[in-house]
Order: sequence, then structure tokens, then C-alpha cells
Amino acid sequence: MPEPIENLRRIRLEKLQKIKKLGINPYPARCIRKQTISQALKMMGEKVAVAGRIMAIRGHGGIQFFDLRDESGKIQFLLKKDKLSIVNCQLLILLDIGDFIDASGTVTKTQAGEISILVDTFHLLTKSIRPLPSQWYGLKDTEERYRKRYLDLLIDSDKKKLFERKSKFWEVNREFMKGKGFLEVETPIMEHVTGGADAKPFITHHNALNEDFYLRISTELYQKRLIGAGFEKIYTLGPNFRNEGMDDEHLQEFYQIEWYWAYADYRQNMKMVEEMFNYIAREVYGKTKFTKGNHTFDISKKWDEIDYHQIIKEKMKIDIFDSSEREMLKVLANHKVKLEGKLNSARIVDDLWKIIRKDVTGPAFLINEPKFTSPLAKSKTEDERFTERFHVIIAGTELGNGYSELNDPQDQLERFKEQQQNREKGDEEAQMMDLDFVEMLEYGMPPTSGYAHSERLFWFLENITAREGTLFPQMKNLIDPLTLKMYGLKLTKQPVYDSKQKPPTLPEIKEVEQQMPKSLGITRAKAIELLKKYLKEEKEFNHLYATEVAMDYYAKKYGGNSEAWKLAGLLHDLDWDYVNGDIQRHGKVAAEILKKEGVCRPIVYSILAHVGFPEYPRKTKMDSALWGSEELTGLILALVKGRPDKQIINVTKESVLKVYKSLNFASGVNRKVIRQGAEELGISLEEHISNVLGAMRTIEYSL
Repeated sequence: MPEPIENLRRIRLEKLQKIKKLGINPYPARCIRKQTISQALKMMGEKVAVAGRIMAIRGHGGIQFFDLRDESGKIQFLLKKDKLSIVNCQLLILLDIGDFIDASGTVTKTQAGEISILVDTFHLLTKSIRPLPSQWYGLKDTEERYRKRYLDLLIDSDKKKLFERKSKFWEVNREFMKGKGFLEVETPIMEHVTGGADAKPFITHHNALNEDFYLRISTELYQKRLIGAGFEKIYTLGPNFRNEGMDDEHLQEFYQIEWYWAYADYRQNMKMVEEMFNYIAREVYGKTKFTKGNHTFDISKKWDEIDYHQIIKEKMKIDIFDSSEREMLKVLANHKVKLEGKLNSARIVDDLWKIIRKDVTGPAFLINEPKFTSPLAKSKTEDERFTERFHVIIAGTELGNGYSELNDPQDQLERFKEQQQNREKGDEEAQMMDLDFVEMLEYGMPPTSGYAHSERLFWFLENITAREGTLFPQMKNLIDPLTLKMYGLKLTKQPVYDSKQKPPTLPEIKEVEQQMPKSLGITRAKAIELLKKYLKEEKEFNHLYATEVAMDYYAKKYGGNSEAWKLAGLLHDLDWDYVNGDIQRHGKVAAEILKKEGVCRPIVYSILAHVGFPEYPRKTKMDSALWGSEELTGLILALVKGRPDKQIINVTKESVLKVYKSLNFASGVNRKVIRQGAEELGISLEEHISNVLGAMRTIEYSL
């Protein structure tokens, strides 16, 4: 069995103290490096000075061998104790695999014929406290490799080469654009109105301006503003952000190249895209034939053209203009397509195409896409039902998107209005109304064609998943309890809940009720007065009223003080607007306000505990009821708001369970907290949903 990490770390810490007692700085700022290892390997018989990480230690007695590695390569060190200084000899026995050193000596060959450096002197550059994974347990699983990418790259040199190719991939993209006379420009990452794609954005808050901003989902609308300003060939290369699901082809943060070309149309752009793909394939890989999944494709072959309208008619017997939604939905049901979120004609038609797309090897261009799925593309002159738009289709997926840009301000405004209606009906991916952009178009923008592809193209050419092809993909924030123990720290953030863990044992209700004072220090009328003072809109009260009645239900179920439990539910988000959603201040500011009002400690404590601060762990069933109920009321209200009738009476437990399982719906709701609250209360998730939903049906909501 491997030695436990805490023991190995303790031994290395003891060595670190011994090194310091020798008067040696284990983390100096400078080293004596004069050559890389690859350079030193070619300097037989000469004096060199190199630096790197110790990757192997062997030998005994008077001779030691080290394998040292830097970015350029690996070399063997030959260390003879009788040739080293006293300090070097003392330091030698305190070194470990993973330490960084520099050394000077003569390049020679051992009797075995291996090129080595006969070391004259060496210095410690960095003492490693933890042993490398290969020395004690390896990287356990894929999740850990992504989470600790620095170790993954260190022990797997092929991974490092992958990301060197990725760097070259983007370098070649830039070379191609420069060769075509395009200028790289910057556009904002934080936007008041985001657009250019059908995607749900991330929201952030700008403290200085005290306004919410969206993280961009595309650079399209700002680049078009620059075209209107007189630039003719421009592009951006940088990150975009889309608050959508994660899978093998999608990440929420990804790099994308996007360009706009004045006085060009989509046909000219298609020709350039085909040329660019061939250029990338040859310059980065030296070939044009690739395999992705079950598809093998050759980028150099003549690209096919697929007619969107005709292929759906041919494969699905559906006319996207004449067939009813009912007919389309029947076809989707026959193909076992699961439909989530708000449905409209554009979404339904797109799902029909996706069934067909998965069998297209390509490379191919998808053309003749309808106007109702393309809010920013110019209509075709010969048939205005269609647009001058194209998608790059390879290996069953869309790898690029371009079109002749819409520059008619009145047409653009009408399409934005249509998209806005879809948003108001609950389609969070529909494009936003950008009046400033429409105003720019009224000043005039020349005929223009735009196009974009993301790093998904690189993932496809490498035949890897999105996370494999990203240095640091987004992961859940997991903190190793063993690390916290070794560092002598407690959690500074609520950990991700593990369903295999037993819920904490809570004190009996009787113990809590004995601590509840006779005077709660506040009335419901006073609580409402405080809410009106600190919350911006009374519509925000819906969530608080819902949590209040849920807490009332659980107080009666468990024999608690109903008035206290209800007040905790009513006041738990008192400071939300005041702190602008700052989770580090949320709850704490409310606690200060309530303390000044003389509110009793159990209510104030529950409000602090519902945020998840480690210094305020949940101690009572009142705490757990608030913890698990306020997230659930938020989920149920989002479901009610999305219904055409806006009536909670028609919401069922089954419909709540369905959206609970759909992470794309109300993605801000923490499902694990809901489940954890139920378990801490000693009930099933289904029972928890039934209880809270039943309580909420007793009041009316103004949505």
C-alpha cells in the first residue's frame, strides 16, 4: 500500500526545516542557468549550467544519479560526494523527486553510454512539499485530472504537446486572417445588451456603475458597429460565455474567432472559410483527413451543400413552412427527442434538423435556412422566406456559422421584436432587443458578411472532448477535507453536498423551543415595513411570502414556534438588493439590521445559516427547513412564472420534479441544497416538494 500523503508531506516538511537550519534558502529568486537541457545534450565535454525538476533519484553510497527535466528535455546528473562541497553533501540527502535545482558541471558519458552532467555544484531552487502523483497514488480519475491540470500535464507529456498544438491552431488562424488583410480588434466582454447568438448569458454586477451587465455570448453586434464606423475587414479572437449545459462539445467559456467583411456576401465568405479550413489542417497537422467518432472526413474534398428546407422535407416528410407544430412534434416524439424549456416553431424545426445532422459526415455547408431561425441574417432576394446564411457541418455537428448581415434597420427592428416576444414567453436563449444597434444601422452599414468558429473545431480535429481540449475547464468547487486537515483550516465556503454522506444529526425540536424567547423582538407588520425599506420591488416579495408559508407548514409539522419560523422565512433575503447579490455579505448585513431591531437570536441565526457560512452551521430543524425550502420555493415560482396561466394551482408535484431534474431550467437554483434540506428534515425529496407546493397553494401571487 502507498504511504499516506499526510505522512509523506510531514517527512518533507521535516526536511525543509533541516535545509533552513543549514542556512539554505529553499526558495531563492535567482539561479545559475545558462543552457537548456536540450542545448546541454549537444555540448559534450563542455561546462554547462542547467536547471529543472528532479524526476528520478537512484544510486547509493558515494554516487547518486538524478534525472532532471526542463521544458526542452531530460538529462542525467552524476553526483560524486567526494567531488561536492560539504554543504552540497548535506543538502543531497534532503532532496526529493519533484524538487527544482540548478547545477553546473561537465557534459560527459557514463560507462553505460548515457549522456550526463558530472556535477561540480548545485543549488536548491524549490523544495516540493507534496510528492508527485506517480510516486504515491496517481491521478484517480478524469475529474481529478481536469481539476489538477498542472499535475496532469507534468506526468503526461503528450498532454502538453496537445496544448502546444492548440496554441499553434490559434496562431495559424491569426496568420490566415492577417494574410487576407483583416485587422484584429477588441470588443467589450461585459455588455448591457448581449446578442449575436441564441444563448442564455451570464450576468455580473458592475459595482462602480451599480448596474448589471451580461458577459458576451458573441462579438457580432460590436464588430458590426465598427463596420458602420468605416472598418472593412476586422476580426476578434477571445473568450465568449454562454450559460448553457456542459457536454463533450460545449463549455460555458470558450474561445472563438469571429470576423466581418464589408462589401462581401455569404458566398464569398463560404469560399474563404473553405480555404481557411484547408490552411489550418495543413499548417497545424500536415494533413487534411481526420476522424471524429464514427466519422472520417477529408477537408480538401469538394464541400457539399445541404438545403435546409429540402433535407427536412426529404428525411422527415415535414415542410417547415406548411406543416403544423403538432405534426413536427409527432415526428420528434417518434425519434424519442426530449424537449426542454420553452417551445416555439424555430426551436422545433431546429430539433428536426439536429436529427438529420448527426449522420452528416461532411465537410458541407448548410444553406437556405429560414428567416424565423436567423434574426440577424439578410433575406434572399429570390425568396424572402430564406436567408443568406450558412453553417459548416462536419462529423455530425455545426462547426461554424456565417451569413450576409442584415443591414436594413426596419427589418432588424421587426426581427428583434419577434425575438423579444419569444423572450417574454420564456425563451431565455432568444436574442435581446438592442436599440443602440438598430440606431447604428439607421446611420448606415454597408453590405457585410460575417462568420465565426470556436475552439470546437480544434477539439474535432484532435478527436477529443471539450474538457480534454481545455487547459482549465470549469469544475465544481470541491475542497479536499484531507488538505484542510493538513493545513489546519476549516471550510471557508459551503462544500458541494455528497448524497452518500449521512445528513447531520440535529437537536430535537424541544431543545430548540426551550431556547426560543417569549418575545421574538419583531412583528410581521414590522417585518413587512423593513422589507419595503430594503427591497426594490414588491414583486420580489413573492419568494419571501412563499418561503414564509413553507416555514409555517414545517413549524406545525415538527412542533416549532410557528411565528418565529415564519419570520425567518419572510426575512431571509432582507438584504439581497442592499448587498447587490454579494454572497459574502448576504445574510450578514440582514443579521446586523435585525439585531439593531432587537430580533431574537434563533431567527437571526437561521438567516445566517441559510447562506451556508461555515461559521454558522445549521443546528436546528428550523435552520434546515429554511435551507431547503427557500431554494425550492424559488424553483416552483420560476415554473409558475413560465406557465401561460401563471396559476400555481395547476402546478403538480410531477412537473416540479421534472424541472428539478432539468438543470437548464432555472439554473441558478441549487438542487443539491433542496435535496439536502429534505434529508436533514428526515423526509424524501418528493415529500418535500409536496409539502412546500401545498403550502404555496394557500396564497396568491402577482407575477
